[in-house]
Amino acid sequence: MKRIFVGSGCIRPLLSLGALVGWLLAGSVPAQVPAGTGASFDAALMRLFDAHKSFTAEAELRVMDAQKQDKVLLPMQFAARDGRFRTEVDLSRMKGSQARPEQMGMVKQMGMDRIISITRPDTGKMHMVFPSARAAVNLALPAEERDAMQKPPQLERKVLGEEKVDNHPCRKEQVTLTTPGGRKTEVTVWLATDLKDFPIQIQTTEGGDTVIVRYRNVQFREPAAELFEPPADYTAYSSMEAFTAGLMQKLMKEAGQR
Repeated sequence: MKRIFVGSGCIRPLLSLGALVGWLLAGSVPAQVPAGTGASFDAALMRLFDAHKSFTAEAELRVMDAQKQDKVLLPMQFAARDGRFRTEVDLSRMKGSQARPEQMGMVKQMGMDRIISITRPDTGKMHMVFPSARAAVNLALPAEERDAMQKPPQLERKVLGEEKVDNHPCRKEQVTLTTPGGRKTEVTVWLATDLKDFPIQIQTTEGGDTVIVRYRNVQFREPAAELFEPPADYTAYSSMEAFTAGLMQKLMKEAGQR
């Protein structure tokens, strides 16, 4: 899984699985974002949902260190519709050693506590929606990710056995995904045989940490189309840099009125 780029305390807070993990593990508050409009979405992991084009689910992101201590525990809402993906998180609900109150307080003050990520391979866009700030950042997916979506990675599967996850009988597999460019991603997947082989749990490693995403309350229904569009009445930005600059201006204006 890819780690988000971190430098001088600046990060891009993007909510693909790999990027979200990188953001949380960086332990930084996005007070400033590097210039540029890139968005990171791990197209390889999309292959795990090939057989399930439309569904909704609750999810939990868990990150453990080498001593199996929780660094991050974060509930999520997940939805997919015909290849479009939506992830919603409320950072105020995050637990674990990375949930530092002073950082979460700043994130909430900036209106970035609730984040909705909408990925649209059909339009080549990623929309970062911030309900607390009533703002949406519309980003172009990088050429690398668009190419990966057009040329899906190869999958190699190895059955490891059978286990239960939340009382669902599962086939446990090791999956290696290889992009046309040769980048490999290895994950362990638990496929719930009573849920049409849905990948109910995905596990991988990131910088020595164990990263687990577990899905619950999976519903095979088509979510409403409007969930995959940024709200029309939100302020639209074309880059994270412009968004954070607007937030800082707003905060300074509010501080001056006190």
